Amino acid sequence: MDLIYGADSKHSADTMLTNGYTLYDWVMRMSCFPSFWGRNISGVGALTEREIIFLKNRKCKIACIFDELIEEIIASNDGKEDGIRAINAAKAIGVPQNKGITIFADIPSQWSVNHNWMISFAETVIKNGYKVGFIGNTDSSDYFNFDRQASHYYEAVGTNPDFPTLYWSKRPKYDFEPNIWAPFAPSALLPQDMDLWQYGTVAFHEIKANKNYAKNKSVISAFWDLEAN
Repeated sequence: MDLIYGADSKHSADTMLTNGYTLYDWVMRMSCFPSFWGRNISGVGALTEREIIFLKNRKCKIACIFDELIEEIIASNDGKEDGIRAINAAKAIGVPQNKGITIFADIPSQWSVNHNWMISFAETVIKNGYKVGFIGNTDSSDYFNFDRQASHYYEAVGTNPDFPTLYWSKRPKYDFEPNIWAPFAPSALLPQDMDLWQYGTVAFHEIKANKNYAKNKSVISAFWDLEAN
């Protein structure tokens, strides 16, 4: 497969583990070199300037994740306020606008979300100079809400160039490296329509990072390239 390996974590990539490795180096040792690292851009344990420099020195792009969400709100019709908070968080840490960089909304696996929230969140983010992405549990047998609502979102915006959207699947999970591109997809999409796949985990005691594949280079071109900015 012509896939690109990366990671995402709630812990900073430069977290020092008790085995003497940073989390980044442990991921590289246990799997392979990560070309991108997904990090929350606000809230507890958010991306810091020190970590940005750490990743820049390793030529590692950043997937910007916004996860300061409330289920009651994302289950409603209006995502504009969350979109504004995501934009402000990105700007606060220096993520450039109008450079094709994506802000991902991370929907917890058992939460309900409304496709109208997704549309208004996306519209707000896009109008302010970013692309938009959604991370969700795409296993409809586990929880059907994200499947249904992401499908409604896709049916509403389709391939509209005014709504550039990346889709990041949290399922299925494996203890091995998959040899085919097979993320679960919402029913309105196909596996080849999914852009990223969070397929496994690297852990050291309580500290962990998720293993991911990006489908191709065009996907990671929508990440924050610290070398270019």
